[in-house]
Amino acid sequence: MKLQLSRFTSDPSHEYASLINDRRQLRIRHSQDYFELFLVNRGTAQHLVNDAVQELKKGSVVFIRPEDIHCYGDMSLDFEIINMLIPVETVKALFHYLGEGFESQRLLSSKLPLVAQVTWREHESLVKELERLVLSKHIQQNNSDAVFRITLMHIIVTCFPILPETKKTEMPVWLQWLALEMMKPENFVEGLGAMMRLADKSEEYVSRCCRKYLHKSPTELINELRLQHAARTITFTNEKIVEICADVGFESLSHFYHLFKKAYGSYNQGPFQLSPMLVGIPKGTKI
Repeated sequence: MKLQLSRFTSDPSHEYASLINDRRQLRIRHSQDYFELFLVNRGTAQHLVNDAVQELKKGSVVFIRPEDIHCYGDMSLDFEIINMLIPVETVKALFHYLGEGFESQRLLSSKLPLVAQVTWREHESLVKELERLVLSKHIQQNNSDAVFRITLMHIIVTCFPILPETKKTEMPVWLQWLALEMMKPENFVEGLGAMMRLADKSEEYVSRCCRKYLHKSPTELINELRLQHAARTITFTNEKIVEICADVGFESLSHFYHLFKKAYGSYNQGPFQLSPMLVGIPKGTKI
């Protein structure tokens, strides 16, 4: 049996959350043309999904995809879920907004729906949010769309957060401090000398740690900070490029042009659009 979103609502922005404890309804094996996000509010049950079994209990949060075929079995007498019905377009838009770093494919492509288990405090908070959503059409008619979207994003990002790195790559405290210190103009202008003096470690060791934790050499880090400062100065002031180049610590104007173009693209495009100033030597400037 395939359920249609239109069966439950004619308005794709309202009444997308409901309390379900009807055992006959919960036993119906089905797929659907929408996504579903549900929280187990009370009791326990077996989630029979894609020819497998997931054990559910109070506080289980499950993300169902349209292709999943599921129902519930072995339910306790008090078993109840609060679920959200979510249009496919809404999920696509949300994952697009969250970007590649969120790794949405882990939710979309896994063999079984992902299940998160929240604490009792988190459960109480989610229940309040979902109950407000259930009532939103009746008590918050004008902003029920916003309530729906806020609730959806909050549950997705808190219950299914970005996965931690498989390898431990926690940056040493000294390197965190050093990176922050190098963001100060007086340090990135001086450059490598300031960095080594502040680190008080061998240049080889600092270089190795920068590559391991920051994925760039000390020189690349310094030039990145210089270019960022230069870009802000270009955007918000009328200062000459040759002066900006010297102010941020570059000795070669041509080297500055090369790195700036590599970092920010064509001087005729992007956020700057200052081609007369950036294509060549600034008009009226003596070098």
